[in-house]
Amino acid sequence: MTDQPFRLLQISDCHLSESVATRYRGKSADAGLGSLLKAIAAWQPQQILVTGDLSEDASPLAYERLLQALLSLAVPICALPGNHDEDALMRRYFPAGPWSGPYVGDAGAWQLVLLKTSIAGRIDGAINPGDIAVLGSLLGAASQRPVLIALHHQPVAVGAAWIDRYMLQEPGELLRLLEAHEQVRGVVWGHVHQAFASTVGHAQLLSCPSSAANSLPATRQFEHDPAGPACRWLLLHADGMLETGLLHGA
Repeated sequence: MTDQPFRLLQISDCHLSESVATRYRGKSADAGLGSLLKAIAAWQPQQILVTGDLSEDASPLAYERLLQALLSLAVPICALPGNHDEDALMRRYFPAGPWSGPYVGDAGAWQLVLLKTSIAGRIDGAINPGDIAVLGSLLGAASQRPVLIALHHQPVAVGAAWIDRYMLQEPGELLRLLEAHEQVRGVVWGHVHQAFASTVGHAQLLSCPSSAANSLPATRQFEHDPAGPACRWLLLHADGMLETGLLHGA
């Protein structure tokens, strides 16, 4: 086993539309994404994780453009849907995801678990009880490999009223599993358009900013963050240590 940590890059809330000309919160979602690609390539990820709201309008052209942009990085991609996505269509372009239950993959020495939290017609989220049961069984197995869990909706409030009203509903069972299983070392999500960090048990709780437009933290309404588009890098060490930070657009 290599002593080098696994290099995972999380990108989220791309909000691409059918037309490149369509603006998202007054910004070009395509330009925001494009501004990050050089920095992502320079960071040299071994895998890309996309945590929802890939498209603003769930259009084939939006998914196709995003896929082609990420394929330029020449690394494997896994993705989960957000409240703006349409599962069946998104799955055609991003087949590695939680489409028939939790997606479980390898990220070096770690296990990567993607949970679907989006519900058709709703902005807030929930996890299917059956998926929670699968996660509980996985964590209760003999393996003590470090685990990173990814979802779209925030399982804890991030302190921004405009988006905390649309968080993960009834997160108690998920949080209980985090407390009970010390091999879970990280939980990452999108949805909130800002960076946030906390802990539960042995797990770091981390949100990923948007590649399109972000808000200043701790605001009642969305207020544009002048720092612009961003994404999150994660170094997953074999001993369970997790290092992380942000990349910003050029």
